[in-house]
Amino acid sequence: MSKADDNQVIDPVVLDALQNGLLAVSPPLGLRARILARIQEPPSAGLMTVRGGADGWHALQSGVDYKMLHYDERGGTKSFLLRVGAGVRLPPHGHHAYEECLVLEGEFTFGDTTLRAGDFHGAEMGTHHTEVFTKTGVTVYLRASVLDYPGIGP
Repeated sequence: MSKADDNQVIDPVVLDALQNGLLAVSPPLGLRARILARIQEPPSAGLMTVRGGADGWHALQSGVDYKMLHYDERGGTKSFLLRVGAGVRLPPHGHHAYEECLVLEGEFTFGDTTLRAGDFHGAEMGTHHTEVFTKTGVTVYLRASVLDYPGIGP
């Protein structure tokens, strides 16, 4: 070997012989079907996954859709995504329990407050929001009382 080949670990002739000696191996029959079936299996007990994408969205009213993430009847809470189209107004509403809201996309305004993507907002039990309006459209994650947001449930 020359000085330029000092970093070469395997002699090129040996490497070529090894590569040419490899045999093509076909996967066992049914392996693809078993892998695809395994992907579709429900997760282990106590774990839950809700996939992103277009599946699972439901129309609540014109310009407003929701996607249920979790409904905890025993705990009295529900977690969901709410997608509101540009120009839509939502009526004032109260809260039967603490509500968490995280803006994922877009922005919306209530009163003097405008929330944008990445903003978090909490509302204590018994508080009220004025009319909610979005110029751009908005998608939010909400965790609220099962008594709030009628029409959103399992």
